Amino acid sequence: MKEAIDDLAEHGTDPLAIENAIFETALQITDPLQRREFLDRTFHGDPEGRRDMEELVEMAGTSSAFFIESRLDAAELAQELIDELPESELPADDAQASSGEREGATIDRYTLLRKIGEGGVGEIFEARQEGMVRTVALKIIRSGMDTGSVVSRFEAERQTLEIMEHPNIARVLDGGRTFRGRPYFVMELVRGARITTFCETRQLDIHARLELFLLVCHAIQHAHQKGVVHRDIKPSNVLVENVDGIPVPKVIDFGIAKALQGPSRGQGGITQVGQFIGTPAYMSPEQVDMGAMDIDTRADIYSLGALLYELLAGRPPFDTEKLLEKGVTEMRRILIEVNPPLPSEAARTPAEEEKGNALPGSREKWAHTLRGDLDWIVFKAMEKERNRRYQTASGLATDLRRYLKNEPVTAHKPSRGYFIWKFFQRNRAACLLGVAVLLSLLAGLGTTTLLYLRKNDALAEQARLKRQAQARANVSRAVLLLGEGNTAEADRLLRENPLQSIEVSPEAAEVFRSLGRWNATFGRWRQAADCFRLMNEANRLGNRATMLGTNDLLMTAPTYLEAGDLKAYESLRAEMIDRYTPVANGVHAERLLKLCLLLPADSRTLERLESTAQVCRGDPPAKNARSRYPGWNAFSLSLFHYRKGEFQEAIHEAENSLAVEDKVGSRVSAARCVLAMARFKLGEAEEARSQMDLAKSELHRVESQIGESGFPSIGNWFAWSVVRILIREAEAMMGK
Repeated sequence: MKEAIDDLAEHGTDPLAIENAIFETALQITDPLQRREFLDRTFHGDPEGRRDMEELVEMAGTSSAFFIESRLDAAELAQELIDELPESELPADDAQASSGEREGATIDRYTLLRKIGEGGVGEIFEARQEGMVRTVALKIIRSGMDTGSVVSRFEAERQTLEIMEHPNIARVLDGGRTFRGRPYFVMELVRGARITTFCETRQLDIHARLELFLLVCHAIQHAHQKGVVHRDIKPSNVLVENVDGIPVPKVIDFGIAKALQGPSRGQGGITQVGQFIGTPAYMSPEQVDMGAMDIDTRADIYSLGALLYELLAGRPPFDTEKLLEKGVTEMRRILIEVNPPLPSEAARTPAEEEKGNALPGSREKWAHTLRGDLDWIVFKAMEKERNRRYQTASGLATDLRRYLKNEPVTAHKPSRGYFIWKFFQRNRAACLLGVAVLLSLLAGLGTTTLLYLRKNDALAEQARLKRQAQARANVSRAVLLLGEGNTAEADRLLRENPLQSIEVSPEAAEVFRSLGRWNATFGRWRQAADCFRLMNEANRLGNRATMLGTNDLLMTAPTYLEAGDLKAYESLRAEMIDRYTPVANGVHAERLLKLCLLLPADSRTLERLESTAQVCRGDPPAKNARSRYPGWNAFSLSLFHYRKGEFQEAIHEAENSLAVEDKVGSRVSAARCVLAMARFKLGEAEEARSQMDLAKSELHRVESQIGESGFPSIGNWFAWSVVRILIREAEAMMGK
């Protein structure tokens, strides 16, 4: 076969293209018998080449990590090759083709000991490093697969692994190219079993499995904070090894990870339309959907849920082989639309191919333990709608911790009975005693007392319904008054009834937005804060995907601080970070960074905002780059560096902000505040006070123009609120 390919190459046909065409053609033959006959004929006399091709085809079916387009052109080229190979001209049986490195070979400082595995585009060897008593794992591009796109993806794997340092992620140690020019990298050798096999062979109980899984969640969260989405989380990519008798899971194979930061983002083409990457049974619906171009960290949350499903139920949520048998179209439909059975239901009966009992103890008892909270947690992680999943791996881990502590989990639909049951589980003895005493008291009260209580309950419920009806009527009346331009009357109407008693609804958001803005322009910060709080509650009921694109959060955050409600601001900041990071849109990144740093922040908060700062810097290039505001971007970055204690960088970015013209003055004044505080920290007190005088002078000029229409006369009131907040902080630091 090799000689025939070389012969065609002499006539102008690319040998790599021929091999790829054979691969693509074999991949399209769904019947195993017909595929075997095709490979037998094509590789007659070349058993090693046939074996390599067969392994490649099987691997492609498992990982689904290859392009689906251009198959017809490849099939035509394959047929042309077969037509050129009559039986009489086929080479002898002993003709063999070499396909890459072999055991015993030396690459730079490493000697290959044995092949230990293969990935979608690479071969993995156990190797010994020269001059050191240690063995490592060395991964090399597969022979014949070193095309431009594959090499780019391979290089991206190395780069993404190098930026991560976590005890549960396999570390990258070295890298380079072989003498044939094929890229390779060296990573720590993980001697362990896949996590599902580890749990089965040791018959681990649910608690132990969850403890292992929590470490995996922490590793994935670390990758997400570095801007990396793994996109192929599955049991074979999570290995567990014993370290001094302690099981330690290691996440491996970031070969198809999508780097959200760094050079790989600019290469634009590692993942393209028409290609889906991952293993079907563990892929999120957006990965399967060919049109989904914005895969983010929530795809990994789905895969973590699928892995947790298998750890708890003893089988994956979907059978990969059965999915592939149905063809790509039907497989996509199932993964996008169909939910697997509950883990507790799947755990009741063993899988068809299962030998023995993969789950320890009684299946009925095991399923009973899964029923309820764990079912809810798994299915929240595997929600088809990604906005309804856990938004971070830490969120999933936190809910599992709550379960292990018998605390209420967020995945369960909240109800009074549910919380009472959780309280009872944590305080069983005290509750049983209390129930016994309560039953004794109730028995003694008699029928008369019971009727009296029922009457009071009915009256209270009637009063509550009446208040709600009146509140809804007031909101409706306020809508009409606002439509007539009578904002003052609408505000008076709602202030007569405490805002806390109003039952919010999605329709009420615009009312609270208008009244909050109106109160803020007149400096009534407490009333404005109450309105914005209810506005945000109404927005959540309306299931708005994001509020960063509107002015809602730009108004809310500074208003809480103007009102002196630090607790409300801290809560809003935590919600914004959990809900919106990582963020790719340039305008959204600038707003998020600014709003989260109006007060000093701890190191954990600053670490979570690092990727947002990267987007503000334009590395990687952000979406909607034309709509970014360079002056505000520079200001937000200066505030970020100042909060981190990087005062020279803060001064540099503040001066960049001052260099951009600001006809309103609020942004320049805010930048002067940061510049003043940074210089004061560096001991330049005179220059710091000079900048503060300029900022306060500009604010005084604007405030002096306040008229009956409210504050301010120019610009946005919330931008001037940022200036006021920073001036107060600077004055407290330097003394008035």
